Amino acid sequence: MHMVENILYIVAAYLIGSVPFGYIAGRLNGIDLREHGSRNIGATNAVRVLGKGWGIPVFVMDFLKGFVPLLCMKHHLGGDVTAFAPEQMGWFLGMMFALILGHTFTCFLKFKGGKGVATTGGCLFALSPWVGLSALLFWIGSMIITRYVSLSSIMAGLGMMIAAAVEFGVCDESFSPADWMIIGLLALILVLVTWKHRTNIVRIANGTEPKAFSPKN
Repeated sequence: MHMVENILYIVAAYLIGSVPFGYIAGRLNGIDLREHGSRNIGATNAVRVLGKGWGIPVFVMDFLKGFVPLLCMKHHLGGDVTAFAPEQMGWFLGMMFALILGHTFTCFLKFKGGKGVATTGGCLFALSPWVGLSALLFWIGSMIITRYVSLSSIMAGLGMMIAAAVEFGVCDESFSPADWMIIGLLALILVLVTWKHRTNIVRIANGTEPKAFSPKN
């Protein structure tokens, strides 16, 4: 693919990621999610403020806006991530990061968006079902133990790092340049997700963070 075409794909990915489904769902109910609950436009706050009937569809749409575009690009490049040349991997991961950045810093809401968990999940399942499933299992395990959505999201990030290291390095008994690019981007995403949850971490430390399935929610 030509460089201009690749750049257009990345710009399109950012715009797709920027579609604020939580904000749209709130507006359809006459509510600005940025003024209620945790003041976040993500699925967790949509469930808290609007209820599961709206919050779950928001999660699904946020997930799909990461999954569908990246899966299409994956197949466009041949379908086998492990066979990507470093240049192909660079553009592929650039598109992945653009989708996540679009959600977390949407241009449609003055670059203030969600925390990127659902869209990252969609991207991970497109990258590798094994990595996506591992992140999901870490999230579920943490939720069962702590019932903190925010902490579980960070634990899911750790799960994706471990799974990616195993799939793209340990199983092949070596790390190629493309493998290191994947690990590097996932580490950056983990830092981003953790940073977006920094206020939640403070509330957990202070004992004021609401738990899932509790009366506070």
